[in-house]
Amino acid sequence: MARLFRPSLVVLLEPTRWTRIREAVERLIPGELGDVLVISADESETPGSSDQGVSPGVSRPGKLLSPPRSGVILLTDRAVSAEDLAQRLHPGPSDRQRPARVYIVSLNRHLPGDAVLPEDAPPAAVAEALRLLAKVARLQYVLRRRRLLVRRLKRAAFRDPLTGLLNRRAWPRVFRAVWQRAKRTHQQMVFALFDLDNFKSVNDTLGHRRGDELLRSVGLAARQACRRSDYLFRWGGDEIALLCAIDPKVPAEPIVNRVREHLATKVTDLGEKLITASAGISIVSPGTPATSGKSLAKIAEEMIQHADQALCRAKSFGGNTVCRFP
Repeated sequence: MARLFRPSLVVLLEPTRWTRIREAVERLIPGELGDVLVISADESETPGSSDQGVSPGVSRPGKLLSPPRSGVILLTDRAVSAEDLAQRLHPGPSDRQRPARVYIVSLNRHLPGDAVLPEDAPPAAVAEALRLLAKVARLQYVLRRRRLLVRRLKRAAFRDPLTGLLNRRAWPRVFRAVWQRAKRTHQQMVFALFDLDNFKSVNDTLGHRRGDELLRSVGLAARQACRRSDYLFRWGGDEIALLCAIDPKVPAEPIVNRVREHLATKVTDLGEKLITASAGISIVSPGTPATSGKSLAKIAEEMIQHADQALCRAKSFGGNTVCRFP
């Protein structure tokens, strides 16, 4: 089995006890355990001061040979402080940022542990406890990696790879969440569509690669102009959408206009030409007669249509402005 998936073993035992069970434990090293660190049970002994009792397959006292990704099993017959164990397992600051999961096999009935055995437990019983915990550590490591992979896949599925903004696939889920929050807090929902003015001239003159660079910078500028509770989407092409919930007493136009102004970008390759943005706004308040009897899908569709109509009106005025529906 790959070393990556094998937990490391830290041994903190009386020398005579370790000598008694050592052979049975070392049989697990090739298939079940990774690095093995034997720490002297004599607290006055400095780690690394003695190599007695160290054989091939077992690391010399001091530190683990490699960072334990799938966890560490501590085999001990005494209490160990978390600080001391962390110092030995993670000597470097970078290691402490990602501490290893520790599983404890205690050869002392008076101490807690994931597996507790008597001090005179036969070597075979100790080895079996270590083997089972090693299997648990591997399974939990695989599950953690799988959860991380699922999160990354979900992020990739709902994010635009170019700008890092949400994509249209995320729209139904986000709309439902913002709707429920607005309804619960008696807020109004604001949906705004932004379109870059004269963006086609960048693609036609400088090529699509330069256009992609511009879109990336626009996505970053949009995120910087929004609150943490706001949602930004790459709606398609050079269109960006904003969905948020605000207090009914707060006008939406200044919020949308602030984002629109942040989208303005100077293109040095076109003689410092300023690429501006236009925006159209649609507003709806959950729980009002205007939304009564309509499905969320219908309400969302109408908000998109109304914002698009307002955007077209802003474009008809020459762009670089904000219009609200109706």
